[in-house]
Amino acid sequence: MSLTIPAALIAGLAFGAGPCNVTCLPYLGPVFLKGDGVKKSWRILLPFTLGRLTGYTSLGLAAGAAGQALTELLQSSIAGWILGIAAILVGLNLFRSKSTTKSCSQHQQQHDEQTVTFVATATSRQQQTIMPGALFMMGAGMALNPCVPLTAILAAAAASGSSISGLSLGLAFGMGAVVVPTFIFGLLVAHFGSELKQQLGYLEKHIGRASGSLLILLGLATIIGWVQP
Repeated sequence: MSLTIPAALIAGLAFGAGPCNVTCLPYLGPVFLKGDGVKKSWRILLPFTLGRLTGYTSLGLAAGAAGQALTELLQSSIAGWILGIAAILVGLNLFRSKSTTKSCSQHQQQHDEQTVTFVATATSRQQQTIMPGALFMMGAGMALNPCVPLTAILAAAAASGSSISGLSLGLAFGMGAVVVPTFIFGLLVAHFGSELKQQLGYLEKHIGRASGSLLILLGLATIIGWVQP
């Protein structure tokens, strides 16, 4: 079985324009409810997309080098565990995140304002160190879950018997698969999350906990095998 790089790219575009968005929405959607709008959506999409590209490229490379032996790996629950653990980590981060809305009055003492600012800054820094790694792991977990077009790409990579060919096919498929979801989540979903956050700003803390709880439950269901992306 042979497959060209342009064909792999087209297959990725077709997958990314359809099933991929449905698969990613339950995992990424809750994250954007705590996002900062379209302009800063790259903070969520960049590590997630890099994780997916790394996953697809690594699978292609491994398929080209190991041949059909990789098929048995994909049938195991390793990918589900990776994605499930990543979803739980992101969910815990959202659940513990503090509300950024101001609750102090104009007559509050300067010392209290500085304390609130310090706590908010420390919490933001903690989120910045935890969230990108978990999102990268989530993207890699999504890529490691087999689907029909990805299985065809890996079969072609295995048939080639070449690591370079497998890497090229995996990268081409990954590039095609991430294009459409990046625009959809970076524009539409991020805008929706920003609007919801502005309209329901007083419920920001509760939204964060609800989003975090949803991801934690989804992660557990993925690990158990009740949900298969």
